[in-house]
Amino acid sequence: MIWEVFRQSTTDDAHEHCGNVHAPDRQMAKQFSVIQHGRRKPTRSLWVAPQQNVNGVYGDEDGGPVDGETEWTVFRQEKAGGYHAHCGEVTADSVDGAKAAADDAYGEDDPNSLWVVQSHYIGEITDEEVSFGGTTNKAYRFAQTYNVDPAAEEVAASESEQIEAERGRGGS
Repeated sequence: MIWEVFRQSTTDDAHEHCGNVHAPDRQMAKQFSVIQHGRRKPTRSLWVAPQQNVNGVYGDEDGGPVDGETEWTVFRQEKAGGYHAHCGEVTADSVDGAKAAADDAYGEDDPNSLWVVQSHYIGEITDEEVSFGGTTNKAYRFAQTYNVDPAAEEVAASESEQIEAERGRGGS
């Protein structure tokens, strides 16, 4: 199953689409998103949502069952080819109703730039639950010196043995 991932850098920033992960369930999707999308850039929070429930990604997927008025989270693409960022919520009783409400509230020029997802499908991971970012310790790359003498001695001994073995077989 594919899960769309949205990352928030700081408390004041909107959640912005940063990619997706493949995972069998929400818990694994959260773990994979932390590993894949929460390591390199500053991250305060990640949201994950099943791709099949993010309406507008590929057209008219089923947004899941709607039981009366439901809260929908809306993401808008600010510029062509850019990422979708969280811009607000709407309430509607169907996928089409949510798309129409999102278009009225946030559509501006291009209604195709909107994604809507039922809010209860979004799983959140915050910096209070996991430790995002940091750098992997790469100190091993900066070794001051290497003790190569034992290795060089072993290579020389091996080469001598090979020469002696070749002579023993009648080679030159």
